[in-house]
Amino acid sequence: MIRLRSLTGFGRDDRGAAAVEFALLLPIILVIYLCVVEFTQAFMVQRRVAHATSQVADITAQSGQVTKATLNSYFDIAQLIMSPFGAAPMQSKVTSVTRMDDKNIIRWSHARGLSPDTVGDEIVLPEGLLEKDGDTLIMSQSIYAYDSPYDIAIPGFPDYLSGLTTFSRQFYLRPRDVVEVSCLDC
Repeated sequence: MIRLRSLTGFGRDDRGAAAVEFALLLPIILVIYLCVVEFTQAFMVQRRVAHATSQVADITAQSGQVTKATLNSYFDIAQLIMSPFGAAPMQSKVTSVTRMDDKNIIRWSHARGLSPDTVGDEIVLPEGLLEKDGDTLIMSQSIYAYDSPYDIAIPGFPDYLSGLTTFSRQFYLRPRDVVEVSCLDC
């Protein structure tokens, strides 16, 4: 009879219920928190890639003449903008395009981590960027392969999630002070 009473008392005892509920909810709360942190990190990288790409186009469009060394320093600036995120995954390209005979022709191109466009080739641009012959623009492109910090922090992080996101941006700007930005050694 004593055993039956202790079992009945055990069923009515609610001490520790909050601890059990907390233990059941903690993994769910942690997963939600880590997902929010990961999304925020990826969003910050995406915004920095856009900013770095626009800055390369802007600085190049302000120049009258550039060289490969000058363009490499612009790419260095883009990599500094990516700080505190790694600069190694950043690939950049800057290209000058001119409208000639109703075609968009590549005048020069320089890249870091990507293949430069071939001079003289025709390139497809969004409608309305170059409307008449002689119009020129600077096209800046960047690709950034975002790798989650959870790859290092969580051993066994699923492979299908790591390296999943690649950010790619393009900006088009017209030269500011000259008709066409020229590259002396591209």
